[in-house]
Amino acid sequence: MKRKETFDASAFVPKLKKKKEFKIKEESESGAAKPPSKPDKKSKFSKPSKPPSKFDKKGPKYESKTEESTEKPDWKEIKKERKELRAKRKSKKLENIYDISIEGKKIDEEMRRKDCPPEERTKLCQKLFKLFEGNLVKLVFSHDISRVIQTLIKYSSTEMLATVAAELKSSFLNMIQSKYARNCIKKFFKYGNDQIRSDIFAACEGHVVQLMSHSVAAPIMDYILYKKNKKDKNKKCWASEQVRSTFKQEFYGNMYRTSKDSSVKFLSDVFAKAPDMKSATLSAVKMNVTKILSKNPNCLLIHSVLAEYLIICELNDRAELIGTLKESVVELLATKDGAKVAMICMWHGTAKERKAMLKVMKEQVKEIATSEYGYLFLLAMLDSVDDTVLVKKIFVPEFLSHLQEIVASEHGKKVVLYLVARRDTHYFHPALISLLSEGDNNLTSKKSADVRAKELLEAVIEPMLESIAKDVNSWLADGPVMLVTHAILKAASGNDKLVDAWNAIADFLVNEESTLKHEEADIKAVEHPALHLVLKKLIVADKERVEREETSFGDLLVQKMSTEVIKRWIEFNRACFLIVLLLENERESVVRELKGKLKDLVKEIKSKKHKD
Repeated sequence: MKRKETFDASAFVPKLKKKKEFKIKEESESGAAKPPSKPDKKSKFSKPSKPPSKFDKKGPKYESKTEESTEKPDWKEIKKERKELRAKRKSKKLENIYDISIEGKKIDEEMRRKDCPPEERTKLCQKLFKLFEGNLVKLVFSHDISRVIQTLIKYSSTEMLATVAAELKSSFLNMIQSKYARNCIKKFFKYGNDQIRSDIFAACEGHVVQLMSHSVAAPIMDYILYKKNKKDKNKKCWASEQVRSTFKQEFYGNMYRTSKDSSVKFLSDVFAKAPDMKSATLSAVKMNVTKILSKNPNCLLIHSVLAEYLIICELNDRAELIGTLKESVVELLATKDGAKVAMICMWHGTAKERKAMLKVMKEQVKEIATSEYGYLFLLAMLDSVDDTVLVKKIFVPEFLSHLQEIVASEHGKKVVLYLVARRDTHYFHPALISLLSEGDNNLTSKKSADVRAKELLEAVIEPMLESIAKDVNSWLADGPVMLVTHAILKAASGNDKLVDAWNAIADFLVNEESTLKHEEADIKAVEHPALHLVLKKLIVADKERVEREETSFGDLLVQKMSTEVIKRWIEFNRACFLIVLLLENERESVVRELKGKLKDLVKEIKSKKHKD
């Protein structure tokens, strides 16, 4: 018999959740029960709590210190503790050579004393050498010990110096790139021999582009490549042309990093025999040059590479580089190659780029005009900028404000001459004229060269004449300056201010106290050979002025020549020749006046005899 199953409905009834029971906390003083507190909800804007930092000065550990913080700290004790801590850290860093470095610095202090006897210094140097020997590689990169090693290099004997260099030979490349050790490289070049210098050059091979783009290494590379050796009689640079040529090759492509070609002197030599390499080579040069210009535009070796590249490269590549270099033209003028690069930028730059270059050089016109290569850039500017109004506004005022200093300079006087006698072979060497003519066919300049030169001359000629009239002594100071003075007077023909300048020169001549330096001695101005040549040219040119019925220099001079002046002049050979020239070239009225003054001195003149 089957068992009868009963139905349990409670199994299908859902169980209800029990309500949370909140315990009523302590009653308030008034007896009212406190309502249950809600659990804190975190806002979505609230910041997550940070774990306690080890630097948080809270808790019982710091409570006592907080209480004592009101006391005044003992700064001497604190400084002493910090100094000891630094010393401990340094000794740990230098491991076993800390004591050596301390001892070395003491010896260095003794060696550098001015009152240290040479014999004592030699002994100290030997002691320092023995102390550092075997540890130089570890010590040379330290900021303080590198100075001690510089002293060691300076005072070491030839044998000791060779040993020091041999120990550091493997670290030369790293030393060049080190902020402190690089100065030891300078000392090696200054006090070392050719073998040491050769080893340093060898360490650089394969890394030239890297070193030139390195902010620390680049100045050292310029130093070792272009610094002149004062010990050399000819003042040649430490690096030969062959070394510089070898270093330049690394800009021409990666193939020259490991293997050099002695036949490659210039960029054009790379693809002279293999024209197919031209495109790849120029691309490599552009990449390397751009890399360095972005970091160190003043690198001297890059000037040489740029001068070669800008002549050969495509027009769009040249335009791109000119746009990069326009703000750096003044820095380029430190070298001959850099000046050539600046000239190319001026020749082939757009009108806007030329204006930018003019603005950059505005405050440094005097320095550029008087520098060994900077004046070339100014000549290129005078040759190419069509906007003469801009030149008159930016360049001319600065130039004229320093005219005396510029004309007294060996290079500055060439700028003055170019303004008044452009490309005159009497003043400029054919090689210089040939260099300047390279920019004649540029695509930017449209104005005629003669028109441009005339407009610039009009802007400067009167101020120059005024300067001569005001300070004639400076303009007749020596032979080269007198040559410039004559060029100005010659270019000023027909100008109203010319007579004032002539009068000043005539007054200087007839003044009894006027003297000039010649061969380290003071002689009468009228007897000076260079001035005699200038006066001769002026008087001979009077013949043409007389034909044009213009006032001549002789007119003014004869008026100022009193009997007393002529009496003094007949004592000098060159002065007598000037009188003869006046009689031969001046107008009849002037000749009659001069003859009348000479009649009273016939007896004295006949009594004078000059030995040739």
